[in-house]
Amino acid sequence: MAIRDVFFPLLSYPKPIHAAAIGAVVDLVENLSKPCDQGGAHRQIRTRISALVLETKIEPGLYFEGAHIGEFLETEARRSAANARNLAKIFRKIATDRPVLTKCSTEQRTPFESLRLLVEEARVHHMTVLPIRKDNGQDQDVAEHLIFESGRPVLIFPERAARPLAKSFANIAVAWDGSRPAARAVGDAMPFLRRASRVRIFSATDDKPMPSAPRGREIAQQLNSEGVDTIYEEVKKSDQHSIGSFIENYIADHNSDLLVMGAYGHSKLREFVLGGATRSVLMNPLSWLMLSH
Repeated sequence: MAIRDVFFPLLSYPKPIHAAAIGAVVDLVENLSKPCDQGGAHRQIRTRISALVLETKIEPGLYFEGAHIGEFLETEARRSAANARNLAKIFRKIATDRPVLTKCSTEQRTPFESLRLLVEEARVHHMTVLPIRKDNGQDQDVAEHLIFESGRPVLIFPERAARPLAKSFANIAVAWDGSRPAARAVGDAMPFLRRASRVRIFSATDDKPMPSAPRGREIAQQLNSEGVDTIYEEVKKSDQHSIGSFIENYIADHNSDLLVMGAYGHSKLREFVLGGATRSVLMNPLSWLMLSH
């Protein structure tokens, strides 16, 4: 199945998403709208970006309640509303005249209500795209809820990337350990894998017991049979590296445009306990990263 409907949350408070991150998403979705053949006819099917601007509802309890809390809350509410209006304006300006379908709406919610709304919206779209600020707890919290509760793949990327983000995914790396989340991630990423020029499926041989890891070779054979240049390799992880840094080094060494991997974790009383690799990539994504659970 092609990815033709992308959900794009635009968080406006306390700090709005940078315009460059909005441009990166529009560029990527524009690439997904390339012409395709259907029934012998050369036809273009435009991908939709459904942007949702979240205006945070400021209420007592978000901050320490001092003597001037009323005035302070009013000021913050005005800032949140102004950020939301500006984000919607920027999104519409960037997406204008692009070969993509767009939808942009604004909702006002408390932080808790926002998480529930985002998960519900993500469930009815093919994929969610979310920029992440380095070591930002709010962004990571949103990402975790979307990954573990939406039932849909989540494509995250650094809001301010150290190197230019790819506009299409020619070189894709797949972190494979034979687990259910890894298999789910491969299935969700198939629309990208089939269009890639080069796919590298890799496993860390000395991280943990992985009796099903060699199944990655079968996935590579399947993709090769479909005309996608794919290899499977088992790579020794140095004891000097965590699994997170091992993955980061691998995608950097091979100049991968996209990393695909399964997300590990569980929730108890809505508090997520993440696997080491998942936590590492969420805290500091280096480039495009597609996570599934």
